[in-house]
Amino acid sequence: MSTQPSVQETTNTVAEPQKDVRSPEEIERLCKLHDSYKPIWLTETIQLAPVLPSDKEALIRHLNDPRINQYLYGPPNPYTPEDADQWIAGRIDRMTKNGTPLNLHLRDMAKGGIAIGAVTASDASDDDLQGDDTGYWLDPEYHGKGLMAKALRMILRRVSIDEVGKRKFNAHTFAENWPSRRTLEKAGFVFQPEMQKSHIVAGREIKIWVYRLYLTDEDISKMEIVEEAVPLPSLIQ
Repeated sequence: MSTQPSVQETTNTVAEPQKDVRSPEEIERLCKLHDSYKPIWLTETIQLAPVLPSDKEALIRHLNDPRINQYLYGPPNPYTPEDADQWIAGRIDRMTKNGTPLNLHLRDMAKGGIAIGAVTASDASDDDLQGDDTGYWLDPEYHGKGLMAKALRMILRRVSIDEVGKRKFNAHTFAENWPSRRTLEKAGFVFQPEMQKSHIVAGREIKIWVYRLYLTDEDISKMEIVEEAVPLPSLIQ
């Protein structure tokens, strides 16, 4: 969303929690499902895996990085330890009925599994296309490698499309964020020039680009399956 050299592959990551009240037993069951979710290998060293309590430090560091947060209008700025605690604690409110996480972190397993980015799937109704059905951010060190486009395509297909049954998606990105625009387009989203919006960020008005992805069952049958990478043998536990 900027012509600056440090443009980000970033979009809004706001997610509404589910409204039901779960019992302690249900929360415990879902926690176990969440934490046991099998990671997806994006590259031979980078995984797409569930949010963990140990991600707190990385979340605080990344979401306070101006190269990242200047393109986010969802998370608080500054992003505090309390914000990280609240986000991590709410991860069980962001799962499908089958126990699949809707919020996943990209992890560099060659660096001890540190969180380097995040991507969000959607279980919102196809009748509600006002908010964001996708959200993501990525450490600038990892830009230009196609990681986010691949992660987004994987999580949309595996979770939102196949498991949830969604067929319509809505996404926003800041008007000057060209890398984010390319990421959405690689995932099949189409720019909607007649639907541009604006948002106030840090006291200034930011133009927002709207993207949409509408799929039929025939479209899905023709979609290319994004294959997982083969991890380095030394990273397999």
